[in-house]
Amino acid sequence: MTDIWALWNQLKRYFPTWSLLPSSLYTPGAWGYMGVDFISGFRRNRSTLQAFELLSEVDDRTFDAVSALANVNARRQDQMLRAVIIAYLTIPVSIIAILAEVAGDSLVSFVRANLETSIQFGVAVTFGPLVYYLSHWRSRQIVSVLDLIRIERGQSPYTALELRPE
Repeated sequence: MTDIWALWNQLKRYFPTWSLLPSSLYTPGAWGYMGVDFISGFRRNRSTLQAFELLSEVDDRTFDAVSALANVNARRQDQMLRAVIIAYLTIPVSIIAILAEVAGDSLVSFVRANLETSIQFGVAVTFGPLVYYLSHWRSRQIVSVLDLIRIERGQSPYTALELRPE
């Protein structure tokens, strides 16, 4: 059995979070979000082709192990995204709403007096969930690519682990 951790480390390098937004402008998969076929362009993405090449000579047992890692990773990403959304959005927005209700004029005065800090706070509250959302999207892409590989290998895609909340 090939070292699944080495394969996993190589596979995840093909799907960096930082490149999701720029790649959404030029990849075949991004341009494929028109019409009814969302997978043909996705199949032609560079990252998908690299994953196919990486896993082409891997036996089914090793492939299933890497696929299981991808599913565990996607479930963990889902958990983190939910936690970040709650922590970064729900709590600060609730506190701001309460403060605005209790001391609306004081809050507006505080924001005006500390405009730069208020903007930085707004950016931080927005940026955190955005980064986790992009990471979550990438983790799901890895699972989808592995499902495509599974289909092309003639294995049932329904034997792949489904993402379930823990």
